[in-house]
Amino acid sequence: MDRRLTLEFLPGAAFLLGNAYGGLLWAAAVTVFATAVAVALRWRWDGSIPWLAVSTLILAIILTAFGLSLNDETFVLVRPTVGAAAFAIILAIGAFAKPSLLERTLGYRLHLEKAGWVILHAAWTGLSLMSALANEFARRLLSTDQWAFYNVASDPALFALIYLATRIIAEWYWVED
Repeated sequence: MDRRLTLEFLPGAAFLLGNAYGGLLWAAAVTVFATAVAVALRWRWDGSIPWLAVSTLILAIILTAFGLSLNDETFVLVRPTVGAAAFAIILAIGAFAKPSLLERTLGYRLHLEKAGWVILHAAWTGLSLMSALANEFARRLLSTDQWAFYNVASDPALFALIYLATRIIAEWYWVED
């Protein structure tokens, strides 16, 4: 298995183990540490900072600190909602930039017509909002242990949906060189 892919699973595994042995707040604290290790290793290996992982880490640090200081698991439960909603807002605003945020980020790999970039922004924004809404349902309807498994499984599922949407849109709107 690729070492970068292994790092992607590290925070989720740490979260499940932390929850099993110490509860949700302990799981959140262990996950912050595991994410910091993953970010540091990616920086060392790649020589660049993985900004999405850093922003996730910052959000996790803030909400975990509030959760621990107030002894309230709600801050851990809403982190995926806040993160996905913030990502959706950034994507929606980034759609109006020239070139768009996704075009700046992915333009070296994807060669899409202008309409393709607009649709890609809409798809990613919609999927991020769907993720935030799904987490809100999950945190209200599931037990804490069930939510912990949902939380770990939902990220790969979201990434798979984003990849699938990107692939389909790229096939429709690809610009031939």
